[in-house]
Amino acid sequence: MSFVGENSGVKMGSEDWEKDEPQYPAGSPLEPGPSLPSMNFAHTSPKVKNLNPKKFSIHDQDHKVLVVDSGNLIAVPDKNYIRPEIFFALASSLSSASAEKGSPILLGVSKGEFCLSCDKDKGQSHPSLQLKKKKLMKLAALKESARRPFIFYRAQVGSRNMLESAAHPGWFICTSCNCNEPVGVTDKFENRKHIEFSFQPVCKAEMSPSEVSD
Repeated sequence: MSFVGENSGVKMGSEDWEKDEPQYPAGSPLEPGPSLPSMNFAHTSPKVKNLNPKKFSIHDQDHKVLVVDSGNLIAVPDKNYIRPEIFFALASSLSSASAEKGSPILLGVSKGEFCLSCDKDKGQSHPSLQLKKKKLMKLAALKESARRPFIFYRAQVGSRNMLESAAHPGWFICTSCNCNEPVGVTDKFENRKHIEFSFQPVCKAEMSPSEVSD
């Protein structure tokens, strides 16, 4: 998944992660960063509005961590030199919300400058996961019809979380069992796709989306 404009398609890329302890340029998401403790992301009511965003990194069942590198959201081995992407989660109202599915949330990255979206481009038979240039706090103020592709149900499964698209029910954010592959969405539960994630809190302060919403 890569950064795209609002009406652009997505091209996914990958990198070679075979070398141990590589050196990365300053400012890269892959530059050495702090390790993060585990957390239990508390349930949030789907009707609650205007909460401060929760900030965390996302890790899959294979102990891979999600990062944004060169415009691509990918899952890489969680090593001590990796800087995880910080996700901002904001509760979002949804008229058709189902308590059984979980809590509707919006997910932002890059300090809230881009948001995750599950949508189907013209000519596509299946939805895809995209990063669209939408500021999180401004997106939260839009009408539900405009927010819907950006809303995901966060459902807890034990200590882990599943993220299901509100616009495309049955499609879940997923990672591959292989390292360094793009994050996507799937409607199939299979061994080669991971759809359960742990959310871990950030250790140092980052700029809030409200500070970059103008």
